[in-house]
Order: sequence, then structure tokens, then C-alpha cells
Amino acid sequence: MLGLDIAPGILADVPGPVAVADATRLPLTTGSVDAALALHMPYHVPHIPQAVRELARIVAGDGLLIASTNSDRDKAELDDLWQRAAADVLGIDRGPARLSLSARFSLEKAPAFLDEEFSRVEVVELPGTITVHDPEPVVAHMASYRAWADQHDVPFDATVDRTRTLVADHIARHGSYEITCLGGLVVCRR
Repeated sequence: MLGLDIAPGILADVPGPVAVADATRLPLTTGSVDAALALHMPYHVPHIPQAVRELARIVAGDGLLIASTNSDRDKAELDDLWQRAAADVLGIDRGPARLSLSARFSLEKAPAFLDEEFSRVEVVELPGTITVHDPEPVVAHMASYRAWADQHDVPFDATVDRTRTLVADHIARHGSYEITCLGGLVVCRR
């Protein structure tokens, strides 16, 4: 087993053999691995088709690629919450939508990329629900939106405070706040 990442810091505490590598130029010979995992990674790569070609190149003829990603519908409640809170703060009908990194290689879009290199591509959905009884985990998640909010002139602190109020009100009325998760695996064979 070999762990690869483009960021040396990510590999710093990973046990076992690791190497810094670019997914579009993998340092492995053609057909040299029985299985490759691309876990929540392809959507970060600037040129997804080249990364898919590289993954296909290194996987042996009877090998396997497993990629994981999120659905376009993953955690839609959080996106709606952000838009509502931003709208309230900005005094408009609907706030700007947050950009989703995984949308570039979502569960819905991934098969089209992978079909180019693999003859069998199967999507395995992994649904789930997050239930919270306190707004703070949701507020902590919203803290990851700061860079995006700054780029779109959304008053970050006020919007986060508004999300806290909206979630607290929802919990007071319904007893909890639920977030629908949908991720999955794309299992590929040659």
C-alpha cells in the first residue's frame, strides 16, 4: 500500500510508505496496482479527465478503482440555511448560493468522467442523516464558508449569527435539526 497526496503536510503523520504526487502525473508504472482509491479527491484536481486517465493507466487490467464523492443533493439543508441567513442579513429575497467543491466530480457527474476509461462503472449511494440538538455544530460548519463569503461580499459574522438563530428556532419548534447527507462510491473496473 502506498499513500499519495500533492500536499506534504497531509502526509506528515500518515504511517507507512507515502509520496508526494500529482494525480495527473502519478509516479507509478502502467498496470502496476491492483486497486486504487481516490477518496474525495478528484474534484480538487484542476484537470479531472487527466487524473482519471492516470488512475486508469496505473490500475492493472483486472484491477479496480474506487472513487468517493458527494451527491449534488448532499447537505442541501445547509446550503438553503446559508442562503436564507445571507438573504436576511443582506435584506434580499435569496442570498447567494455557496459553491460546492464536490460539484465538479459529484456522484451524478463522476460516471461520465470514469466511463471514458473504464468499461464497468457502478455508483453505490451512501445516504445518511445528521441530527443535531444544539446549533453549535451547524455554526461550526458554517465557519468553513468564510473565504467564500468574503469573495461574494456576504457579511460573514452577521450571517453566521443569523444561522445560529435560525437553527436554534428550528430546534425549539421541532426538537432537532436534520441534515440529509448523500455521498457514495463509484466502483470502476476495466
